[in-house]
Amino acid sequence: MRRNSLLILAATVLLLAACGNKGGKSGLLVPKDAAIVVHINSASLSSKLSWEEIRQTNWFKEINKEADDTLARQLLADPGNSGIDTKADLVFFMKKQGKGGYLVFEGSLKDAAAFEKMLKELKKESGPAETKKDGDFSYMTSDDGVVLWSSSKFAYIANAPMPDTKSFFEGYNSRDSKEHAFLNDSLRLFGQQALTLKSGDNLDTDSRFADLVKDGSDLHLWMNAEGYYGNMMGGMMSMMKLGVLFKDNVSAASMNFDNGKITARSKTYYGEEMSKLLAEYKPQPVSAELINRIPSSNVAAVMAFNYPPKGLQAFLKTIGVDGMANGFLAEMNYSIEDFVKANKGDILVAVSDLSMVAKQDTIDYGGGMKPYVYTSTKPDMKVLFATSVNDKAAFEKLVTLAWEATKGMKDKDIPEISYKLENNWFVAGNSAEQIANFINGGNSNLPFVNKISGKPFGFYLDLNKIINMAAATFNNSDSSGKEALDLSLKMWKDVVATGGDYKDKALISDFEINLGDPNTNSLKQLNQYFDKLASLKNERRKKFAEEYGPATDAPAEVAPAN
Repeated sequence: MRRNSLLILAATVLLLAACGNKGGKSGLLVPKDAAIVVHINSASLSSKLSWEEIRQTNWFKEINKEADDTLARQLLADPGNSGIDTKADLVFFMKKQGKGGYLVFEGSLKDAAAFEKMLKELKKESGPAETKKDGDFSYMTSDDGVVLWSSSKFAYIANAPMPDTKSFFEGYNSRDSKEHAFLNDSLRLFGQQALTLKSGDNLDTDSRFADLVKDGSDLHLWMNAEGYYGNMMGGMMSMMKLGVLFKDNVSAASMNFDNGKITARSKTYYGEEMSKLLAEYKPQPVSAELINRIPSSNVAAVMAFNYPPKGLQAFLKTIGVDGMANGFLAEMNYSIEDFVKANKGDILVAVSDLSMVAKQDTIDYGGGMKPYVYTSTKPDMKVLFATSVNDKAAFEKLVTLAWEATKGMKDKDIPEISYKLENNWFVAGNSAEQIANFINGGNSNLPFVNKISGKPFGFYLDLNKIINMAAATFNNSDSSGKEALDLSLKMWKDVVATGGDYKDKALISDFEINLGDPNTNSLKQLNQYFDKLASLKNERRKKFAEEYGPATDAPAEVAPAN
């Protein structure tokens, strides 16, 4: 049960952690070469969902019911019983160190004695817990890592190996990570460095990070790709110049639980070579006209984007694989130049007209046995792929090569695919009628088109249509399952994503999940949604017990052998 206490502590503190101020631009203690950073603005989160609201939910009550030790119940009643200051910053970060890496979870204390008492309670199952001193810090060690604290701060430090070339090409091996694992004495030193970080060594000296954290969003994520993937830059990676993808590559993302939706925005910054490439070869915005060419008013999903073909060629050259690519294509009497000549750069993929239909299937037993023919209900949909054509003759050559490469790959479960190359478009799909209608042009006046057009990338997913198709296969006798689907239909609306703009030396993208109630913040809606699902689960469990008896994990009795 001590493990449950630790999990409960982590969950409750993450929910209640508030944004504090410890100096510096961001007020956070994060080393400037950290690979991954997660910051939670609970001052904002707790204003949207209170702990009291969480305590009233069915899922919380279930956790509380299973908490059969005093410590767990105390933490559930008030996470402040841990001694942690739940009104101060909590930050998680990972950092590469030599060939190894480590993670730190840090925050502030309001009662160091209560924190120490909690740690000793958690360690009871593994034996007596010993508190040791090192200057102003106290600490405890375990096989998993080190917990370090002073009168006002704490940190948990553990090994966190970073990816390297060997694990990338040969697969992850736990023995490899142990080779570069740090001893507890080193982990303790890393923790002390984190909690006594000097301002000049802080990540908030980077204005991009400082600006990210002070934007007031609910959650913040920072990833330094070079810091995380740095161990992969040798060998073949170096020969192919793939390191340019990670050089000075930083992503800064924020997330908000707004009224009626969950939103996120990310900015990705690149090094000099990639920045020059992105600035020179900018994609064009996806037009509303292109999306409205989809010949259906019942669209479930769309992905549309534009890319500059010459920019793709320049990108392959920048990362040092253009020669390799041309060598491979030359075997098929093709080249990158042919591809650039053939394509204009617009691509669209659409899924529409979802339904459930009765289909006949056959099982062939072989050996002269009579095949078994049966009918089953399966999902059906229309899939459309379209790409704009710059040079018809060059594109016909590409189509011929692709067709030859896929000969003999037909599967009976894959629907017949047809295509047309007309009017500067190549269109393929499982509906000849849709292909012809797209080629001829049209305007479906899709209601979501303005949400995903006007940027180089646009994506739309109608969650209601997906859930409705799942509902069509559901057993109507399962009342609680039907209620769960109805609840999901009311909860989830759609997903919208856009991006591709290169502005202020960053590639910008936006993402949002729209929910059913536009007037209630999404965090509160999620809490209510999972509360109702937990209630339905309890009803199903109760109904099962009434029909078949209470569920048990005890093994069935086996009659003794004669």
